[in-house]
Amino acid sequence: MIGLHFFVLLLLARRRQVLAGLLFSSGLILGTAHATPHPTTGHDDKQASQHLHDWQSLLKHSMQLSDAEKLQVVNAFFNSQIRYGEDQDLWEQSDYWASPWETLELGAGDCEDFALAKYFTLRLLGISEEQLRLVYTTLSQTKQAHMVLGYWPEAGGEPVLLDNLDPQILPLAQRQDLQMQFAFGARHLYRLDRNHLLAVGSIELLPSWQALLMKMKHALLPFTPSIQLAAEGRRLRRNS
Repeated sequence: MIGLHFFVLLLLARRRQVLAGLLFSSGLILGTAHATPHPTTGHDDKQASQHLHDWQSLLKHSMQLSDAEKLQVVNAFFNSQIRYGEDQDLWEQSDYWASPWETLELGAGDCEDFALAKYFTLRLLGISEEQLRLVYTTLSQTKQAHMVLGYWPEAGGEPVLLDNLDPQILPLAQRQDLQMQFAFGARHLYRLDRNHLLAVGSIELLPSWQALLMKMKHALLPFTPSIQLAAEGRRLRRNS
């Protein structure tokens, strides 16, 4: 898991409190880094190809599912296909945020990689950006930092969490083993006030996330059919 430590600074501004900044150490404020996975064997290559094939099949056959069904199949797919592994062992560096196909090719990833793979897969399946956020938590017993994916069914509604540690997709209130710290999406960092997301900063504080978004933007060209399928799925839902 990630070795994350962070501090939230609150400043009083006249009659209200404002979140002045988020100070992070460890991987969150590291500059962009390049990583090379360990060499693969012929067996690994075959397994990687199968993982990618299964992922593309999931994208193709899940487009017409309801949002709740998409959450279930995507969560189950990555939790069953990917084994847990530390970045140092997989990428020979302390913190690396992998794209979904990098995670699938290796067949392994840390908690960040599970959450990121689910995020991008659900985005390709047409789940709106406004409903998905990556959420940093700490484990209640050990205080170990941990990332999950949050899905908000509606504005102000209670989110459910997709987690590699628990196969069930449960509402936030039922995850007493996790302490929510902050969330982030494509543009902003957020703090959680009950079920509400309050923007408190820019993703410039997360260079690893910015680098991954740029990588996804350029690398998605080979996956244009999947994006077209996502657009078609949204069109069909609007017309139904």
